[in-house]
Amino acid sequence: MKKIMIRYTLLLTMVASIIAGCVDEAENPTFANDEVPRIFDWPTTNMFTMDVTDTLRLDFTVSPADGADFKWILDDEVVGTEKSFQKKFAEGGAHTLKFVVTRNGVENSRSAALTVIENIPFEPKPYNKRVVAFLSRNGTLANVDLDHITHLVITSAVVNAASETLVDTTFTGMDLKNLVKTAHSAGVYVMLQASGTIAQPQGAGLYGDYSFYNAVNDPDMQEEVIATLMKFIADNDLDGLDIYLNNTSEGALDSTKVGKFYRAILPSLPEGPNGKFFYTASVPGGWTSGQLRPAAKVSRMDWVNIHGFRYEDIPPNAPTPHSPYWAFTDLAATWESFGLPKNKIVGGIPAVGFHYFLPDDVSGVGWGNLWMYTAYEGYKNILTRDANAHTKNKLDVDDGIFYDGHPAIQEKAQYVLDQNLGGLMIWTVDNDTQDESKSLVKAAYTALGNP
Repeated sequence: MKKIMIRYTLLLTMVASIIAGCVDEAENPTFANDEVPRIFDWPTTNMFTMDVTDTLRLDFTVSPADGADFKWILDDEVVGTEKSFQKKFAEGGAHTLKFVVTRNGVENSRSAALTVIENIPFEPKPYNKRVVAFLSRNGTLANVDLDHITHLVITSAVVNAASETLVDTTFTGMDLKNLVKTAHSAGVYVMLQASGTIAQPQGAGLYGDYSFYNAVNDPDMQEEVIATLMKFIADNDLDGLDIYLNNTSEGALDSTKVGKFYRAILPSLPEGPNGKFFYTASVPGGWTSGQLRPAAKVSRMDWVNIHGFRYEDIPPNAPTPHSPYWAFTDLAATWESFGLPKNKIVGGIPAVGFHYFLPDDVSGVGWGNLWMYTAYEGYKNILTRDANAHTKNKLDVDDGIFYDGHPAIQEKAQYVLDQNLGGLMIWTVDNDTQDESKSLVKAAYTALGNP
């Protein structure tokens, strides 16, 4: 053992010497006088959110920085001339912050919206029908139109019985605490979804993956799952929990055990940071949705989000809409037949379309290889293909891109109103557009008669 350690030490010494030699030979980069000073690590969302009790501290890498002048501009007023900047705010409000770097007359800049949040009492916004927006774990506050939703659900805390981390609550880059504070200041409740691994952007479970179900079917794992979720919810001031057992294919779930899991959560539900804690379920459509029907019998369940999409088909029926009106209405009727009150039925709107590009000979296309001739496409990307796509439900590209535009939303919202259902949900809003004239979220909010 001693010989091995000595050799290892000698090897490290040799490596260190080689590295040192390389460093000595390297030269520092040189920059021309007219090169643009680049600003690194500025948030791509162009947004900062902070609590009024905190101090804003910013210091970004600039290169080349030699000979550069710096300027921080807050609401058109110069407030700093150093590369780093810090400021304490006396009250909440919305601001515009700009960082300007000038070197040898060459200027570069970055701008961002800055929101300072005050800890004011939460007042939920009034609404006629719910508009429940789901935000994926890769999303940010910049993807959320808080003016036109009632509830925001973060998807998701991933439960996996086969993983070393039984419940993954990693939301890198989301800045969840400030997101929650900002949403609360707009009167919007924020909830956490727990699910198995999700195939994005469509929101399905992975084929044959029952990692969530297997976890909650084990008593010890189930206890740990519930405790972990509740701690994360409490630590982040969240207002609710949504359960999405997102793989019901092949009849692998025992509905009796599913019902026991829904009820096992009840004793752990808190009062919530704002006097109300929501408990909901999300369910897929299709012929296997009945395996989750016990959710309809849990009286504490506030509502059920129904995924009335992912209804793609194979030839000779294809191409067909993947979010058809008949599925939306049939699923609402199905869940009512399970015993779920109408006002607890929330129908799903996908913010993704389904793109068919079938071969000339479709005889060889089946369920096993449909993926080779189709693709999901985000709604905001569909708008780049056609600026008027919001006025349609289909683009004539290849064999068709089918999606829910404003006409589909109007039709489904009218059904919600006529049947006195609970509202609409959007999956997921990071695929929606921030252009309010074309937004799915705003179209749904307005169509449901919300103020």
